[in-house]
Amino acid sequence: MIAVEVFLLGVLLAAAWYLRKQRRQLITQRSEFKREVALLEEQNIRLEDAGMKLLQLKEKLELEQEKSARLLRNILPEQVIDDLRNRGESLPERFDNVTVLFADIVNFTEQAAELDPAELIWELNDIFSEFDQIFSKHNCVRIKTIGDAYMAVAGLDKNNSAHCVNILRAACEARNYLAERNQKSQCKYRWQMRFGVNSGSVIGGIVGREKYIYDILGDTVNTASRIEHASEAMQINVSQSSRSLAESEFEFSDRGAIEVKGKGRLEMYFLLGEKKS
Repeated sequence: MIAVEVFLLGVLLAAAWYLRKQRRQLITQRSEFKREVALLEEQNIRLEDAGMKLLQLKEKLELEQEKSARLLRNILPEQVIDDLRNRGESLPERFDNVTVLFADIVNFTEQAAELDPAELIWELNDIFSEFDQIFSKHNCVRIKTIGDAYMAVAGLDKNNSAHCVNILRAACEARNYLAERNQKSQCKYRWQMRFGVNSGSVIGGIVGREKYIYDILGDTVNTASRIEHASEAMQINVSQSSRSLAESEFEFSDRGAIEVKGKGRLEMYFLLGEKKS
């Protein structure tokens, strides 16, 4: 009987020792599990922080890309930007159906000499910035400004069959804007501009390597410049080729044939406005 009790006591002691050992192991495992959970939580926080930083960097990159795109759109036509992105180059191209506009300020040199340089630049920037919005709205592209001269073209997208109508509408709106601006402006001068429009074919391409400048060349451009010089203050002077393209939409006043340097006598027309439906 005593032997049995001793045996059972031994079994109980062994069981107690085993249970205590298992408990210590469980406590150790639980501590390790807690440490691992804490490490995972810490890593998760770090990953979230890294994710936020990556998101912020992505947003900054997209913002910088948008700024770069806006800058490119200020100096290059959209299709040229697409060529540079997709092919890494943009080759010169012939455009057979475009309309070119030139505009410059009447008596600009004399008036500019009497203005403060900062005021003069502000005036030009204000006028040409509004012109940019107007011509862009009518699917036209500003090619460049040279001093007080503004040059725009419509038809470079090749799908713009109404290129002449578009640029004439833009010219009318630009002239109206300038007239309204003159009534409200605090500047001592009321700027008046001459406009000249001609249609035909041009060659377009990037000029330069260090600084990209997109330009259009050809007789159509030269003639448009001559047409503008033969215009008058706040008048839109139009060539025969442009009138033929837009006569169903606009009314014109026939000026007859006018002598043009290097071109002889050219038929010209003042744009009166759109025809009333």
